[in-house]
This record gives sequence, C-alpha cells and structure tokens, in this order.
Amino acid sequence: MKIEEKIKLIMNLLDSIEYGFKDENGENIINANPEKWDNEFSKFYYLQNPDELLKSKCGVCWDQVELERKLFQDNNIKFKTYFIYIVNNDILPSHTFLTYENNNKHYWFEHSWGAYKGVHEYESELELLLDVKKIFMNEHSYVSENYFLYIYEYQKPKKHINCDEFYEYIETQKLIKINKPLYFYHLVNKDADMNKGIISLQYMYDHKMYDLFDKNALKYKERILNDWNIEKYKGKSNLTREEYIDALNIFRGKYGTNYIYFFRYPPYKKLGNKINEIAKYKDIYRININDEEVQKSITDIFYGYDMSNSNNKLLNKKYYENISKKEYFSKYDDNIKMNFSKLNHISISFKDGYCLKEFLEKVNWSEN
Repeated sequence: MKIEEKIKLIMNLLDSIEYGFKDENGENIINANPEKWDNEFSKFYYLQNPDELLKSKCGVCWDQVELERKLFQDNNIKFKTYFIYIVNNDILPSHTFLTYENNNKHYWFEHSWGAYKGVHEYESELELLLDVKKIFMNEHSYVSENYFLYIYEYQKPKKHINCDEFYEYIETQKLIKINKPLYFYHLVNKDADMNKGIISLQYMYDHKMYDLFDKNALKYKERILNDWNIEKYKGKSNLTREEYIDALNIFRGKYGTNYIYFFRYPPYKKLGNKINEIAKYKDIYRININDEEVQKSITDIFYGYDMSNSNNKLLNKKYYENISKKEYFSKYDDNIKMNFSKLNHISISFKDGYCLKEFLEKVNWSEN
C-alpha cells in the first residue's frame, strides 16, 4: 500500500475522534460545561493512551497525537512530533502536531485543529515549522506582543500525566531553534570578571559586592534625580544603595534592579572622542534575544521610553527591529556628560540575576 493511502486511512480513523475531554458521565466537558473547561482544565485533564482515546472517542491534540504516533509506527512511516506553545504571563496556549517526510517533501499532518485539518506539503522541515509558527501566532493574537514562543520536538510521554506534568516533560525535550537573530550589545570593562557573565545591580547588592554596586549605580544618579520624574528623590543630592534600588524599581517596575541594559547597535569609534576613549577600556559583547535558549533564561524585557524619559513614547520590540543603525545613532551626543543617555536601549531581567557567559559573544570595535 502506498504511503498516501496509509495516510488517508489514518485520517479516516481519526475522524471518529472529536475534540475535547469526557467527564465521568461520558459527556464532553467542552460542550457540557464550558466554564469548567476554561477554568479547570489543568485539574481534570490527564493524557489518554491510544486505546483509551479510541474508546472515549474524545481527546485534545495531546491525546490525538499519541494515537497518531501509534498509527504511524504501525504503518512504518517515519515521523516527528512537535509541541508549540506561547509563554505570556500566566497564559500558556499550546498545540501538538505530527510531521512526516515522503519523496523529499515534508508534511504537516493535522486533525485536532479543525481550521487546519488535513495534510499540508512543504519543501523543507524549516518551512513547515515556520508556517505552523506563523499560523499559531496569528491564532493567538490576543496575547501581548512581548511573548515568547517555543517549539519542541518530543518523544512519547508517559500515559496519564496531567497538564503540569506534560509541560514539565516537554521542558526535557529537544528545543528547536528557528527564530531570526536579533542582536543587542553591552559594554563591559576589559578587566571585568566574566566568569558568570554580566551581573545585575541586584545580584551585586544581594551578594554584598558593594564596591562594584557603587561603581555601577552611580551612572543612574542624574537620571534618578533629574530625568525620571520620581517625586520623592527630587532635590536630593546623594542616594543610598537602598534608594538606588528603590528608584530603579519605581521607574522600571518589579524587575528594576535585575535589569541589564543593551544597545540595539554597537557604538563605533567615529561617533566621537568619548567613544574612542571608552574603546580603550571597554569590550563589546552581543546577545541574540531571539535565541530560544536565551529566552528561556529571561524573566522580562523592558523596551524603554524614548530617550529614557517616562514622559516620552513607550518603545516596543518592533521599534528596535525596524530602526536602522544610522537612525539609531542620529541622536547620539558626544559632548554631553551622559553621552549614552540619548541612545534608546532595552533592559533584560534574567532568572538568576545575571546573563550567562555562554549567551554572550565578544565583537570587535569598528570605526563606523
């Protein structure tokens, strides 16, 4: 039997399965109790094995892919199974799907996602995954624009695991990297200890690295006292360590002192004499914030206000994706004391209070 005929038979068998999950009375909860479905899914759900699904005739994509896994194995068709999900605060929408290869073409086999039910052909696996990603993003446009999206290739999970256990299992599987790189840059003293990577002010304070804290906090003094419109610090001339932490958290939010700052483009020597001097004692490192492994270590990204003034426009990721290097540096002023203050930048909070060295790549200073 040809593979196309086998695929058709598999799809026909799956057509006997409806989307949802049955309760103890044999009713599909998605129809019988929509409120329970929306609010308590993680409490009642468990992963059905293929025999249980064929008996209940009702399952979500997680269940249906396990039946697909068995049917493809029984028909000796090579395949892969994927889990795609979005992380956006407490929202974790997900989907599982199966792919296979035939005659140098790649196919997305879809049954449970009704709007896309069928077999979709692609020239490559990358093209397939990018298309599923695009569709998934469009279907979940209600989430904020600062979400992270991940795709994992995963093997057969244990039966009867619950919702939380399923997500925990996925975290142990193969993370697929398909994002287009988006680089940001940070200046680091040439003599800095980079064993851990780049550490945050909060990490310095928590680990009693007070000399380092005092040195790094000083650059925020003028902005706290004059630029950020924090009423309680107007008129002050000095700030304690605790006040630096308080002010940064007021202006940046709960991750304020955990933030590490990155420029969209690397400064270059022709910007002015100050940059030339800085280049003598600073190195440039870059990070790809679209790298999925990097994103797993991030708790928050703040894209900043234009020119670091809270009265100005709130920026977003698209601003940095679209701005050219020439436009980005157009407001740079080498003649002011805070010569970097007019360069818009992002602030990243990492889970352990520092950016791992393995996420950073040293780059050379350029003339222009």
